[in-house]
Amino acid sequence: MDKNKIGLVNIKFGWCWLFAGILMAMWLGIFAFKADWLGDYASLQRRFLRLAHISFMALSLTSVLYGICIDSSRLSVLMKTIGSYSMIIAAIFMPTICLLSMYNSFFQLFFFIPALAFACSIFIMALGQIRRVV
Repeated sequence: MDKNKIGLVNIKFGWCWLFAGILMAMWLGIFAFKADWLGDYASLQRRFLRLAHISFMALSLTSVLYGICIDSSRLSVLMKTIGSYSMIIAAIFMPTICLLSMYNSFFQLFFFIPALAFACSIFIMALGQIRRVV
């Protein structure tokens, strides 16, 4: 992969994933006004569904921002690639695990996957931006 285009993967993924998040929002909108859908408003299932939707949207936009910034960081191509794909893993797995956790609490054990991936990507970005400034 061209060392100056690593971020392009995140930008393309982010926009596509944002579209998926919007489709999810449309699906949620069909049922959102039914008070008894998935229990009451505060039910655990509905909270996981809202968290899935929020993570779809927020991590999609974060991936786009990541893609814009990663190529200008002062890091090796390997570090940039690890950061890039860690961001994508976080964006995919957070809403997926939220949705799976709606149906089975067993999946809550796997929240560490997107959390660690996100932490890894942000650490790499912060390191690269600090090196860029100094």
